[in-house]
Formats: sequence, structure tokens, C-alpha cells
Amino acid sequence: MPLKAVRPTPRATNVAIRPWHSLPAEEVMRALETPPDGLSTAEATRRLAEFGPNQLASKGGPPPWRVFLRQFQSPLIYILLIAAAVSFLVGKRFDVYVILGVVVINAMLGFIQEERAASALAALQRLTSPHAHVVREGEVHEVLATEVVPGDLLVLEAGDRVAADARLFKTAELVIDESALTGESVPVPKTPDPVPGGDEVPLGDRTGLAFMNSVVTAGRARAVVVATGMATEMGKIAEGLAGGPSETPIQRRLAAFSKRLGQLILLVVAAVFLVGLIQGRSVTEMFFVAISLAVSSIPEGLPIVVSVLFAIGVNRMARRKALIRRLPAVEALGSATVICSDKTGTLTRNEMTVREVSCGDDRFAVEGEGYRPVGRLLRAGRPVTVGDHDGLYWLAACARLCNDALLVEEESGEWKVLGDPTEGALQVLGEKAGFKEDWERIGELPFSSERKWMATLNRTPEGGRVAFIKGATDRILSAARGWLDGEGVEHPADDAFRRRVEARAEELASEALRVLALGMIRDDGLITIHPEVFAERVTFLGLVGMIDPERPEAVAAVRTCQEAGIRVVMITGDHMTTGRAIARRLGIVAADAAEPGIDGVRLAAMSDRELEEAVGRTALYGRVAPEHKLRIVTALQRQGEIVAMTGDGVNDAPALSQADIGVSMGLAGTEVAKGASDMVLADDNFATIVAAVEEGRTIADNLHKVIHYLLTTSTAEILIIAVALLLGMPLPLAAVQILWVNLATDGLMDKALALEKPEPGLMSRPPAAANAPIVSAEAFRRMLLLGSVTALGTLGSYAWELWNGGTFRHAQTEAFTTLVAYQWFSAFAYRSERVPIWRLPMNWWMVGTLLVGVLLQTAAVYAPPLQLVLGTEALSLAEFADSALIAASVLVVSEAYKIVRERWVRTSP
Repeated sequence: MPLKAVRPTPRATNVAIRPWHSLPAEEVMRALETPPDGLSTAEATRRLAEFGPNQLASKGGPPPWRVFLRQFQSPLIYILLIAAAVSFLVGKRFDVYVILGVVVINAMLGFIQEERAASALAALQRLTSPHAHVVREGEVHEVLATEVVPGDLLVLEAGDRVAADARLFKTAELVIDESALTGESVPVPKTPDPVPGGDEVPLGDRTGLAFMNSVVTAGRARAVVVATGMATEMGKIAEGLAGGPSETPIQRRLAAFSKRLGQLILLVVAAVFLVGLIQGRSVTEMFFVAISLAVSSIPEGLPIVVSVLFAIGVNRMARRKALIRRLPAVEALGSATVICSDKTGTLTRNEMTVREVSCGDDRFAVEGEGYRPVGRLLRAGRPVTVGDHDGLYWLAACARLCNDALLVEEESGEWKVLGDPTEGALQVLGEKAGFKEDWERIGELPFSSERKWMATLNRTPEGGRVAFIKGATDRILSAARGWLDGEGVEHPADDAFRRRVEARAEELASEALRVLALGMIRDDGLITIHPEVFAERVTFLGLVGMIDPERPEAVAAVRTCQEAGIRVVMITGDHMTTGRAIARRLGIVAADAAEPGIDGVRLAAMSDRELEEAVGRTALYGRVAPEHKLRIVTALQRQGEIVAMTGDGVNDAPALSQADIGVSMGLAGTEVAKGASDMVLADDNFATIVAAVEEGRTIADNLHKVIHYLLTTSTAEILIIAVALLLGMPLPLAAVQILWVNLATDGLMDKALALEKPEPGLMSRPPAAANAPIVSAEAFRRMLLLGSVTALGTLGSYAWELWNGGTFRHAQTEAFTTLVAYQWFSAFAYRSERVPIWRLPMNWWMVGTLLVGVLLQTAAVYAPPLQLVLGTEALSLAEFADSALIAASVLVVSEAYKIVRERWVRTSP
């Protein structure tokens, strides 16, 4: 069958063309022209060009022209357009051009910023796209799932999300969750055997196929891809469907806040309009004043600023190795009160090294660090190899052969592990002990969190069979019938022996070592292996104690969390004693803690009510199964906590989804865990979570600064117009001048304010409440104070000029320039509501924007074209400087307010 028949059109169904499930796997591979060692890179590239990316069709975001038109979809813009129409009818053609110019410029700015924000978020989303493992030219490669092509050989393991529809040809205990496709809630065991029948066979019965987006819950397999993208079964469901970007909670809250604020300001504007009419001012004049006040008072640019803030924040987080998958996580990070973290790889280096081996009655110290297979095993200070100790020989054989990891030496000379770090450490142990043989594997039982062990069946060079098993000490010890001494003699595993092993395991764990037990069944006539085979038939080979040292930066990160009012909770599957030793070294658990921790057995026996009472004082959970994490997260949330939870496995997905911020591991995490998470750690480092929390707090801080700054401007402008009307003065600001302030001053300074760096002491504050008001009582008092200072200074400069014989136009220009200068200094005042400005890091964006603002205002005052548009006239340099000097008062008042407030807080009971 020609390859092009696999996916002839986007609407084609691969099963209708060829019943892949009914054909032997070898015939499928021939039909797809797939070599046994996989496609070549060149052929994969060609097929990708022919069949297109392996992704489901989506309508995606709106086209650029629609994004541009969306900038006009605002009641405020409608008001401006109505004003332009009225101006045209009354003959004020010049005002029409000004108003339309403001509308178009505002729309262009919004369009540019929204497009840049969307592009930045899309780029980061691509970084967190699913990956797949494929065999090409005989080697396993990790590629983007979108780059998988028909004919590729997929490598599937527990935790993987299947990248495309594929025909299985090799499986080991494979179980796949297909509920997203078939609705079947129970995971389906899979085999490579053909299933007779054609299109009439239900999807759930096609056990020889793995479908796109299904989840491997257990076992492993290899499969050949038969369909990608819209040609898959999932593609049929997805056809015609699309999803658009959703608003974050803060954006929804902001929209509601702006609506309420707009209603309030329109009432004020209506009152100003009526007062002006009562005073005998013209309807036309008061109409344009009211329109200008409404537009400048309502911070319609806030949605744009929020988009910019999120784009900036997620880019900053990406530079610090935290990749955001869902925007709500950005704001949740700023309010996090508890971080529940795995130990291995997150708080520790994930570089396991075997330190001690207990074999029979002998103990061996292991030299060397990391994954470099160089070092010796020492018994009482003397080197020992497998040739000197029969028990050690079989233990080393188990370590090497009951193992799926590979040791790789890179060009730099560094050694790394492809696979699980624990298995990597066991490979290194086998090398150091001198066991270098490679026996054929003829069967296996993959590790499962329920069994807590894995096993392999190997053929010896002499043709015999040996089953090796490794896993949790209690599970292997309970299955043991005997143990080997140094001469290879087997002894019964009586109660005294079990007590010695348990005591030794406890001793190793107390030294912060992770303990694994190893065993075997030798020459027992085994044909295959099943869990039942190992019941009380295992020869116990010994214990291996390994350490994954804590990350140095994790110690500082935990301390930072505690200073920031964030509680760190360690959840580990390791022995309780091991977890406690690491937790104490990291500072998570105090040496004299009243509640040393809760183990999995105790947790399982606790009711939900008991667990809710315990989570507030518990910082360590040991020997915890992944499914217990969901209970811990839920209990913490019921106590009002905002929870960040880390995870990397399939069974972690429910807890990651339940948590306020689900954090998956980018290096060790499964595709299922990444898909369920809100954030992916590119370096699997706990310190990166803390850095992301800092960025989340910075975003929340900057958002509030921008809102308060814009509302202070609105307050000042309303006060200026209202007071002038009440005093019977000519209006100090023309409508077009208010529009200028809104566009050329606030519209620039607020973007620079959004780029503020984290304040000193940001991570020394307690977390903000997730439902905290956008404008608190304290913020309202500060806004009213600074708005009043701005209004007083602007009116003062205006009145002074009039009283000293200045013309109305000159006085209005003075007031206009003073108000603009106030916005410059007000932006600097709002850089922090707590920290003195001289203690803040330099914001060069603010400096650059200030220079641009000064140039624009200079042009507004001195350039004849803008004088004509804005109704200004030239000021002397001294008058221009006086306006700036008067406006600086808002910065002085702001700093004085900080000092008074700080002293008041310190002296308050």
C-alpha cells in the first residue's frame, strides 16, 4: 500500500483506509516502509513536509485585522466617536480630527501591545509542548510531538501521552487510559496481537492500537505510527472544534472593577456637566469637557497593561527556568502560602550515588561521586570485587541487569544517565564492583507504585535462568526465603535475620541514605514471571544505601520561603527516616519539631477531618503513595491555603490538577504530569519555584501600582475641573489637553511602571490574600492624597498666572504643563508604596519614558502645529521649570507619607 494512503486528506480516517488493528505488526511496518531501526532523519523530515505537523486543527486566535478592530469595541471609544460626530455637526472640524487621531493612535498602541503579548505567550507555550520518544537510525531521540510522522517508531513508557495513532508491536505489561477518546473509565491492557475485523470493531476493543492523547498508565511498549494529526481518531473528534484564549481571574476582576468604576465616574461627570450648565456655560463646552473627563478618568488602557504584564512576567519566569503553561498560575504564584515539594531532584540534585552496601553479614563502603564509574568497594578498608565475594557477585549482577538505565559519557568527559537516577547509581555500583557481563533479558515486570518493586528474567551465559528483583526493603524482605553469604551459601531467612536487615535499613536511612533491597530466584524452572512467583521464594541479596545530596541553593530557597510567609512541605516516597534527615538539613523540619511527620500508613488510616487538622502543623510526609498527594492538597485548600504542588509521575496528575499551582518537572516529569500542570520547571529545581513566586508577586505588585497611578490621575483631573467650576473660574484644561495627558503621558508612564523590578523586601512580606481588593483602604487614602496634591498644584499655577495678569491661554498652558509634569513625578512616586525611592533599583525604562515625555510636552508647548491642535502657547523656560518644580511636590509628599506611615505602623499596638 502506498504511504500516501495513510493520510490523503485532513478528513480521512486511517482505519477506513486500512484496518491496522487486524494486520500483524510486521505487515504494518512493511506497508509504512519503516525499517527495524526506525526512519532516517532525512526521511522523517520529508514525511513531515508531506503530511504536515502532527497536531489537531484549531481555529487559533483571531486574525490581526480583527484584533485591531477589537480595540474599538469599548463604550468609551463609542463615546469618543459620538463626540466626533457631534463636533462635525456643530462645525468643529478641527476637533473631529483630534478626537479621531486619539482613537486611532490608542487603537494602534493596543494592537501592537496585544500582538506582542500574544506572540510571547505563544512562544512560551511551544516550549512546553508535549514531547515524544522515537527511534530513528537505531537511536532513541526526544522530539516535539508535532514532529512525529507516519512510520515513526514510538517508544512508550508509563507516564507518556501517546503522540499519534500507532500499531503496537512490542509490549511489556502495557496498560493505557483511553477515557478521553472512548469514555471507558478503566485503563485497557494492550497487546501486539492482531484483532480480527474492520471498521465495525469498536475503538475500545482495538487492543493492538494506541491512540493519540491516550495515557500510558503502566508498562512499556514500542509501536509504529499509522496516522498523525487530523487523520487520527482524536482528529475526528477535534475537527471543527477550537478554543480561544481565556481570561485570567485578575482580568475578569479588573473588568468588573472597571465597569463599577466607570459607572461611578460617569455619575461624577454628569454632575460636573450639570454644574457647568447651571453656571451658564455653553452646552457644547461642557459636553466636550464631560466627554474628555470620562475618557481620561476611566483607565481603559488597563486590559492592555495586564496583557503586557503577563507577557513580561512569563518571559522573566522562562529566563529563570519556569515555563508557564496557563496564565492563572502567574497570579496564583503571587499568593501562594504553601509549597508541597517532592524531595528527589527538586530539593536534591537527583544524582544518586551508592555509599554503602550491606551483603550478608558484610558491609562495603563505596568510593566515588556521581555517575562516573570509577571507585572501589572497601570492606574494612580493603578493596573487594565480585571475584572475592559470591554474595557481592549476585548483588552486582542484580544491580546491573534488573535495570533500564544507560550510562553515557559525553564529549566533555562528564557522565550522565539516560533513565532513572536510582537505576543509574546501581549501574555505576555494578561497574565499580567489577560485574560487566550483559545477560539476555527474556522477561520483565516493570516497577509499579503499588508493588514497589520491579523484576527481570535473564538468561545466564550457561543457558540457565535467573529472576532478579529490586525495590522497597519491606516488600523484598517479606518475599525472602533465604540469604547468601560471602561463599555463596544460602541460609534461611529467619526472624533473627529479618530483624538484622530491618535494623540495618533503619540505620542507613537515619544517615539520609535511600535504601533499596535486591534479591533473586535462581534455577527455579521459571518460564515467565508474575508477581505471585516471588511470594516467599526470593533469595535476599542485600541492601544498597545511596544518597541524593540536597541542592545548596535549595537551603537558601527554603529559608526565603519561610521569610516570605510561605510554608514548605516535603512529600516523599522515601523512608520516613531518610526524609526527616534531609528535611532537617534543609530547614523544613526543626530538630525539636513536635510533629516529626506523617508516614503513608498513618495517613491512609486518617479520616479527612483528622488530616485537615494535621496539615497545618505537618511539614513532612514520608513513604507516601502518589494518590495520597491529592488528599494532602485538598486538606490544605480546605484550610484556606493557596497550594503549589510539584509532581512528575502519572499518579501525580490528580494532585497537580487540584493544586492552585501545579508544578511538573521538565527533565524527569512524564508528559501526563506536564499536561496536568500549570508550570513546568526546566531544571527540576525547587529554587526555581521560589524565583517564580517572586516574579508572581512582582507582577501583582506592578499591576496594583499601575492601577493606583492611573486612578490617581483620574482623581486629580476630576478635582481640577470640579473645583474650577465650583469657584466659577474658566476651565483650566481644554478637552483636547485632557486627551493629550491620557495618551502621551499616562499612556507611556504606566507601561514603564509595569516594568518595575522586584522591590527590596518583596520576599519578606506575607503572601497577599488571593481575593484582596484591587484598591484597598490604604491605597484609596494614598490615591486621594496624591490626587489632591496634583489638583491643588495645577489649580494653584493656573490661578497664579491669571491673578498676575496672564492671558487665559497662557494660564491654561501653564496648568496643562503642570498637570503633565505631575504625572511624571506621580509615576516615580508609585514605584513603591513602601520603600523609599532612593532604595529602589534603577528602572531605566522609567528614565527613558520620562525623557520621551519631556520631549513630547516640549513639542506640545513650543511646536506651532501642536500649539494649534492643543490650544497652547510658548512658556518661558523659567515657567516650564516652575511647572516641573511645583509638580515635584507630589514626590515629596509621597515620600513623607511613607515615612509617617512606617512610623505609625511601628508604634501602633
